[in-house]
Amino acid sequence: MTSVGGRKAISDILKPLVAAGLYKDERRALKDIVADYVLRRSDAYSNVILRMEKKYGKTFKVFSMDIKRRASVTKEDDWIEWKAAITMKEAWHQAFKKLLRTV
Repeated sequence: MTSVGGRKAISDILKPLVAAGLYKDERRALKDIVADYVLRRSDAYSNVILRMEKKYGKTFKVFSMDIKRRASVTKEDDWIEWKAAITMKEAWHQAFKKLLRTV
């Protein structure tokens, strides 16, 4: 899909939302939809973090220190998933902050 074709496709998707009065213009519609998506991704990673904190009853930092002394394959797998969730949550948060600064 070319840049022009991509813009037209996006515009075609957004026009009904503007026509229905849900958004004042296509730019606002796109920004709100992207913001919603970014927040949902961030929330998904927050849920992973909360699940791990509940499972182990401690923060990632404390868990990381504990796992150095006595690790298992399961704990190491959880550590990787937990660390990835923290990293990705921060990345989505930074993307959201940048998105908010756009016009």
